[in-house]
Amino acid sequence: MDITSVTVGLPVTDIEASCLWYGAVFERLDPDLEPAAGIAEYEIGGIWIQLVEDPDAEENPAVVRFGVDDVVAQRTRIAALGIDVGPVERVDGAVDWFDVHDPDGNVLSLYSLVDETGRGSGGHDSDAGRAR
Repeated sequence: MDITSVTVGLPVTDIEASCLWYGAVFERLDPDLEPAAGIAEYEIGGIWIQLVEDPDAEENPAVVRFGVDDVVAQRTRIAALGIDVGPVERVDGAVDWFDVHDPDGNVLSLYSLVDETGRGSGGHDSDAGRAR
């Protein structure tokens, strides 16, 4: 598997307050991306820090996200190993992704960026939302 980028997801209880805090720490006026409501991302030192609003943030673990060229192919490959993987989901105009939990419940998430035509996962349409 070739990793193309890394995103670390951090659950936060208040996205606006967290953006002010992280913005001050990272010396940024604004996040680099806000792909959906309740999500803000900062590119820092070659990785992405993704703040995800979650009212139960104190109880939820951090998530490590890995960018790959073809998320559908990687989901198929990992599922073939006998590992339980989640469905491929889509944030319209942004990414296709799925999550997998390690034996201790930590979350690894793999994603592919969606191109300007709305195509993702290595250039083909996502199967996000389709029955599995």
